[in-house]
Amino acid sequence: MGEVVAAIFTTHVPRLMIKDLAARRAYMGRNITTFYDAMERLERERLRRLEFDAFIVFDTHWLTTLDYVLNAHARLNGIYTSEEQPAMLHDLAYDYPGDPELAQAIEHEAHGRGLHVLASAHHNLPLHYPTLNVMSYFNPGPTPRRVLSASVCQTASIANDLAVGAAIGAAVERGARRVVLVASGGLSHHFWDLDHARLRASASLDDISSLANRMYDERILEWFAEGRHDYVLEAAAEFRAKCSPEGRFAHYLMMAGAMGGADWNWRGEQFGRYEAALGTGQAIVYFERPDDEPIRAGATGRA
Repeated sequence: MGEVVAAIFTTHVPRLMIKDLAARRAYMGRNITTFYDAMERLERERLRRLEFDAFIVFDTHWLTTLDYVLNAHARLNGIYTSEEQPAMLHDLAYDYPGDPELAQAIEHEAHGRGLHVLASAHHNLPLHYPTLNVMSYFNPGPTPRRVLSASVCQTASIANDLAVGAAIGAAVERGARRVVLVASGGLSHHFWDLDHARLRASASLDDISSLANRMYDERILEWFAEGRHDYVLEAAAEFRAKCSPEGRFAHYLMMAGAMGGADWNWRGEQFGRYEAALGTGQAIVYFERPDDEPIRAGATGRA
């Protein structure tokens, strides 16, 4: 039986790809993000010791309309330049094995539940930087693990996101893959306007675009730390309405759906600080099965 061995809620901000120290200081001033070290430490201290086969990445920049779409290509390779931030993120070479088998298994499971999911291997289907930036940190080395990139559907409800997540969890359980889920996106997501954005580009919490957004983000992170995913899900509609979370919070909702929804109780371990990025709220939180929770067939992530 397959299994989800870990789950990660993570930032993917373009500043992760600024490699030059002077350029980092020039952009962020004295309050430089902690995420460079945090991403590397999470990979080194947590992921590297895990036995798993594939990442499923819920990508908040891949917005679809009529279906949830999975990249079903057998190989994901190319050179990426961001259309949003080309000066900051350009000429990124990538080469990962894809996972068409898992994509098709998820599509089959979803269709059996009456859900709109498409495993696409259409020519020139693009990847987006929430997948690529995160994989550059979490999936390094000469023999990278499989990568299955998944869209978020911009017309979907919270119930849709949870249902598709549950189908993904069931498909993993029915298969043979050991999987790490990655919810690639931020928390509150309200940018500073263009006249102020460069002046508020530091990681300081003073540069979150509103105190109300910051307070809600911090509440969500407290619930993550406590494993109270039931609280997060109960508040999801209000959080979406008040704080405009990235991807309409679908990256987290799909991950939570795959892990059992309100029954999921894994506690989160935060890597790096909670930080600002041009007004938005960003964090990295790692979830792993508690040592005292048995692995039961057909019950990935459920209490």
